[in-house]
Amino acid sequence: MDINGIMGAQSTSQPGQTNASGEMGKDEFLQLLIAQMRHQDPLNPMEGTEFASQLAQFNSVEQLINVNDGIANLAAAQDLMSTGLNNSLAATLTGKNVTVLSNQIGFNGSDDSEMQFRLNNLASEINIEVRNASGSVVRTETLENYGAGDHSWTWDGKTSAGQSVPEGTYSFEIAAKNEDDEVPVLSFIEGTAEKIRFTGDGVKLLVNGVLLPLEDVEQIGS
Repeated sequence: MDINGIMGAQSTSQPGQTNASGEMGKDEFLQLLIAQMRHQDPLNPMEGTEFASQLAQFNSVEQLINVNDGIANLAAAQDLMSTGLNNSLAATLTGKNVTVLSNQIGFNGSDDSEMQFRLNNLASEINIEVRNASGSVVRTETLENYGAGDHSWTWDGKTSAGQSVPEGTYSFEIAAKNEDDEVPVLSFIEGTAEKIRFTGDGVKLLVNGVLLPLEDVEQIGS
């Protein structure tokens, strides 16, 4: 039997027999199967094996669609659960000391700001750049001979020329090397979670005057 002819007839009499993605779904497949049965030659009907094969194909299509729907529903449920857990965790962090993976620091216009970094190996030279919100370098500093582990550097809120900078959020870039070899550096800040904010971009913590994503929290407590 010529299936293409039937599909052509179906598309002429009933346009739009595919879904929005252009793929045949279970409803379209069933319509095609019924149309095929209606248009078959009475003197040469579809053989039982061929009919059974078509039914098996329909059953497989339906099962795949159901599996896809189930996976989509499961993913949506997991997203809702994850959001709920994050919100519950965030609500318990106010007033606690946290370590957050970030290279942002806040300067309130008077107090020193402290930035932390972690070295994987011994570093003979460490270069620090402090940048303002527009990305311009306002301060550079060079440190020497630091061992592997966690370290900190305190910024007095002044430029390399000794001028005070306005309050706001700044960032710091750290590059370390041991002789001619680069040393991996991880930047982070430590402080008290002052506030919790629920934003369109997710849950954020206010730490040392800077809003930081909850997912960047590395450690809670001392």
